[in-house]
Amino acid sequence: MTQPFNIQNLVDDLEPVRTANPRRSILFPIAAMLVALTAVVMWLGPRDDVMAGEPSSMFLLRGGMLLLLGLASAWAVVRMASPSVGRQDSSWKVALAAAALFPLAAILVAMRKDPMPALTEFEDGMECLRMSVMSGLFTAIPMVLLLRHGAPTSPNRAGWVTGVAAGGLGAFAYSLHCAANRIIYIGFWYTIAVGICAVIGRLVV
Repeated sequence: MTQPFNIQNLVDDLEPVRTANPRRSILFPIAAMLVALTAVVMWLGPRDDVMAGEPSSMFLLRGGMLLLLGLASAWAVVRMASPSVGRQDSSWKVALAAAALFPLAAILVAMRKDPMPALTEFEDGMECLRMSVMSGLFTAIPMVLLLRHGAPTSPNRAGWVTGVAAGGLGAFAYSLHCAANRIIYIGFWYTIAVGICAVIGRLVV
């Protein structure tokens, strides 16, 4: 700061940037999620009940909650990329609170029943974890690029929400293959997958 302050020096290199359209921007993570979902189905195959056209109620609840969490958080990321005064989006918080019912329900069930049958499915659980995180990282790419192009006022929060969005969308993509219906399994492995993506999003963004 040896030179005198001159605001002109700060604006000489500024260039106009086109504002991102939120409705158009949300399509990119959705498209990435559909690509990941297609890859999972083509590589691993869909659930038997989905193939039969009779999906179980637990599959619908699990998939619907993950999709809601992913889309609500992704929309919040899109809004964070183009902030404005007085505008806040708390829909991702509501979706996250709703999604927390699964691990809470898993804890309650584990207190009444033996949790080992669900927790000992280590190989299936690790596949769930691995594929959900891989799919989530792929869906995170357009959101990270959008944030780098935009101007988030809270990069830390944007990182967490990006990770949650990626985790929700990635876990939803894998859920079309995952045959598990036990609430303990879902509450344990899927929660870990979303949590890992959230941490990675915080570190990367």
